Amino acid sequence: MPISRQDALKAIQIAKTLIRLNGKHRDMSGPPDPDRTAYGVVICVSGAACILLLYMALFGRRMRRTAIRWHVMNCSWWGILHLASYGSFAEKAPWPNYIISPEWTDSSKQVENFSRSIFPCGMFFVYIEVMITTCVPRLADNWIFNLIFFILVIPVLNIIVLFCFFAQWMAVEWFYTPVDFLTLLTYVLFCIMTAVYFLFCLFGSCLCCYTVASKKPQKRTVFTFVDMWLLFPYALIPDIMYGPSFGMTSVQFVFKFLYDWIKDSGLLEGGGDTTFVLDLMTAALNALPWFVLFFPLVQAMLAVVCIKMFRQQFFFLLSCGRLYNGPALPAPKLSKDWASKSSSQSSHVPIEPVKMEIEPA
Repeated sequence: MPISRQDALKAIQIAKTLIRLNGKHRDMSGPPDPDRTAYGVVICVSGAACILLLYMALFGRRMRRTAIRWHVMNCSWWGILHLASYGSFAEKAPWPNYIISPEWTDSSKQVENFSRSIFPCGMFFVYIEVMITTCVPRLADNWIFNLIFFILVIPVLNIIVLFCFFAQWMAVEWFYTPVDFLTLLTYVLFCIMTAVYFLFCLFGSCLCCYTVASKKPQKRTVFTFVDMWLLFPYALIPDIMYGPSFGMTSVQFVFKFLYDWIKDSGLLEGGGDTTFVLDLMTAALNALPWFVLFFPLVQAMLAVVCIKMFRQQFFFLLSCGRLYNGPALPAPKLSKDWASKSSSQSSHVPIEPVKMEIEPA
């Protein structure tokens, strides 16, 4: 029976996969690499943190319908995918044989790029929502306002990211790889919005002083501005960890579009010593895989520490329901009560003393 060309190509592809896996097996047949073991431990812990965060975001009673909730939910499930891919295709992957799909193998770098782009792109919308609700607190409980940011953070963002990922197989000649360009663009926008949000926090601090000094009742309280400031480290620390990965993605872009301009501008001339820059780049490259591994875990820890509703939900789980055992309060009451336990009314009826009169015999 003659073999078709398509069957022959499939057989060749399977043979290449077996040869590649056999080579990986020979590489791991020697003494165990402690870095591989550490990679595996960190991936397992980070994956568990993402699952816990996803569970709290989906089913937590203290969760409110805000952009940060949708953002954390989005980062959690894409973070799990990122860890699964990194555990198989990293330089020191602990399990290099468990993903054998040729399509996934060829696109592993693009998968890691678009899954890492979720955090900075989502924070762009979170910044905007927090700045609006800090200025106009009543919008925090407006379902139309909440629906708009849900659509932006979940459907719109994911459609854009998936389009950029699958665009590499379109019959279109792109001037730059779409998913890599998305990574560059989102990180630049993220850095710009982080600087804008920091300036807004300084303005909010002045507004906080006015709120404290005012004798009239205000819709914003001190805790409103505390929550505003706590969002800043939640975004800034991952921003720093994301830097080396952005640098690696931007190298090709710089050499393709900016190298001639940098060479002609004279920035590379002069007698300055570039040793410090090279040492810094070397340190960033060495730290890159560890930043990638710890990113989901750090993001989960910062969500619990810096975001109030996740902090309350975490203590609810930790105390087996003894703390924060009710649904979240509406925004006006929530801002006035930093550690409210529940918004539900007590089910116990107060007991009133009753006087008994004894009739004379």
